[in-house]
Amino acid sequence: MSRVFSGGKRNREAGRDQKKKEKEERLRRNREMRARGLDPDLADETVSPEAAPLPEVKLEDVVIGVVSRPRQANFGPIEVFVGGLSSRTTAADLRASFAQFGELADAVVISDRSTGQSRGFGFVSYRTTAAADAAIKAMHGTELDGHPLRVNRADARPGR
Repeated sequence: MSRVFSGGKRNREAGRDQKKKEKEERLRRNREMRARGLDPDLADETVSPEAAPLPEVKLEDVVIGVVSRPRQANFGPIEVFVGGLSSRTTAADLRASFAQFGELADAVVISDRSTGQSRGFGFVSYRTTAAADAAIKAMHGTELDGHPLRVNRADARPGR
């Protein structure tokens, strides 16, 4: 039966103490180098301490910020709320009425779940902001199927 003798508890403690002393010495040396203006990570043991001083930087020269980028005009379909629809108005009618202002992404009439009838409002989605603004300006207050429309930008849906 062969056992390897590790030296025991005293040997382990002595090893720990030695590592602790080496670490303290390394930290002391790094502090001294930083005090002299040297970067301890870049400094070589063989190079003299005056060889690589760190450049002095004034606080006024430090700029922290984010590079500005121009805002993108088209970041997704622009939804327009259309209120005051009659119960007879369909999504096809809505699409036909609003298609003249620009390319439509979608047109929906919201219906009641239980009865299937129109709830009196819907949404039209345009690909561009300009088309949505033109539709809002032209269609607000006009009549569709005998009912005056209320047209404006759709608000974001609240989180559920």
